[in-house]
Amino acid sequence: MYLSGHRRAMGPTKPCSDMHGRQICVNLVAPTSISAYRRPRLVTRAQVDKADDHAVAVIGRHKPTYKNANFPTDGEGRTYHLGTKEGEVAPRILSVGSVSRALLLSKLLDPPTPGRPLFQRTSSRGFLTITGRYDGEPVSIVSTHMGQPNMDFVVRENRAIVRGQMAIVRLGTCGAVQRPAKLGDLLIAAHGSIAIRRNPDYWTLMDGRESLLRASNSPTRNGTANGTTTTNGNSGAATYGGFSGPKPYMTSLPVPANPQLAALLAAEAAQVVGPDRVVEGLNASADSFYSSQGRTGSDFDDRNEGLLADLVAAHPDLVSLEMETFQLLDLARCSKGSIKAIGMCVALAERYSNAFLEYHKLEELEISGGNAALRALAHVSLDGPSEAEAETLKEREVQYVWN
Repeated sequence: MYLSGHRRAMGPTKPCSDMHGRQICVNLVAPTSISAYRRPRLVTRAQVDKADDHAVAVIGRHKPTYKNANFPTDGEGRTYHLGTKEGEVAPRILSVGSVSRALLLSKLLDPPTPGRPLFQRTSSRGFLTITGRYDGEPVSIVSTHMGQPNMDFVVRENRAIVRGQMAIVRLGTCGAVQRPAKLGDLLIAAHGSIAIRRNPDYWTLMDGRESLLRASNSPTRNGTANGTTTTNGNSGAATYGGFSGPKPYMTSLPVPANPQLAALLAAEAAQVVGPDRVVEGLNASADSFYSSQGRTGSDFDDRNEGLLADLVAAHPDLVSLEMETFQLLDLARCSKGSIKAIGMCVALAERYSNAFLEYHKLEELEISGGNAALRALAHVSLDGPSEAEAETLKEREVQYVWN
């Protein structure tokens, strides 16, 4: 009674109990057209029969159908990673790192329409989208998680389902790189952001150089006995230039933030926490939490002991170090004018003193920063859909959760 018509049992049904003491029967199932030695990888789905409190776990594939490999959406038009579709996400977006922060800041929103709850959707990849209103304007809060690839998902997939110009503010946590930035301050990337990337070519060439030196020190090499030439007659030092080539870490040139949104955010933040707790400057986004942010340890050969000092020397206006803002600003720059973006972070750590903020103070700062970010989003001017987009929307009869 637990197998649908297009499935057949792959093995015996075995009774067991769950954590509540309910009996569970596990059936292994697969499409009848697939032979036993070509069955797909299995994932688990549980079904509970409330009538007799009997649970059945059915193992099989349960995925939407996607047709466009270039930009996958399902039959409802939902995006691949965020799982939202047109009409569920507002043009004004607050990007936060964690789901818990998204839920916390959603308390600042009004319902999208009177008498209805906030719109919420969590995708299969764990991205949470919440849509409501702030100061009367439709706003969405999206949990972005960590790292530049996740920010790439958020920006690109929301851009695909939102019509008209967009504004995105990132509210995260960061390390304060140098004074005047200090614990608990709101650090705004008004000067834009650079990117820091660990350069694997450094270690590859280092390994190659060491192999070459070992080979060149063999008793005879290309007719010589002094180990100073390679097989092509060039010296090892000359071939690698004494290994003065790639550095272990690469930094990009700065990408700008939107000046209008940056000014609005700075003004709103100063009203919420006071001007002495707001610092504007340059941000740096690293491709890792550890090596590319100058965190040292003995387990790995990271060659990053002087990284922070080098960054400060090269960028005197650098104030914050995190992992997402660069990708946001870079995509906004390349959006053909369709996205205004800025990043702001709570200084959770002082990298110059090694101090860390007490976590019981973080929630109050998140709410303060969230209010400032939402105010800036509500007040920034945005261009609406073009005439062609407006006509297309009429034809498709898109349903917006805030209408």
